[in-house]
Amino acid sequence: MGTIVKKIIGLSIATVLMLSMVGIGVFAYFSDTEVSASNSLSAGTLDLKTNDADGVTQTLNGLNLQPNGTVGPSTITLKNAGSIPGATLGIVFAYVENDASPNTVNMTADATAAVIEVITLTYDSTNLLTSVSDSNANGYKDVQDLKNANLSALSGISAGASKNFTIAVKARSGISNDFQSDGVKVDVTFTLNQ
Repeated sequence: MGTIVKKIIGLSIATVLMLSMVGIGVFAYFSDTEVSASNSLSAGTLDLKTNDADGVTQTLNGLNLQPNGTVGPSTITLKNAGSIPGATLGIVFAYVENDASPNTVNMTADATAAVIEVITLTYDSTNLLTSVSDSNANGYKDVQDLKNANLSALSGISAGASKNFTIAVKARSGISNDFQSDGVKVDVTFTLNQ
């Protein structure tokens, strides 16, 4: 009887294993695997050019400026040579004293900037002078007012596109002799933002 019990137990185990394998086979699914290869990811660029260069010098150069004398209009072409659009453009003006010689009365950079009236200031054909306040309350828009102006959210430049910035200034007609040989060196910084 021991052999028969062993045979029955052996056959039972074999039957359970066979049924398990059949059950596993019933729940199997087809599958197919493919690969998407050589995917490239890279950041785009914002590349602001001024007159097709990385920065320009002496766009507005007025030496020996006399009362009521003008300089400009001078235009800088701003181009987004990058691959992504710039959403906004910011313009910041700064200046330092830059006197000629001889300079009998040394006027400050602020005082000199206040007697240089801005007569043209446009970006993409928009008059920016309407966005500049007369912060020194002298009755006109001048280079000192530009230094205090908030021109940080101007329209941007699409990738590959260009927009023009134009400026012209004049020395006020009523400036005194104290301003002879006084001057300022003005830097205009353009920042294109995504």
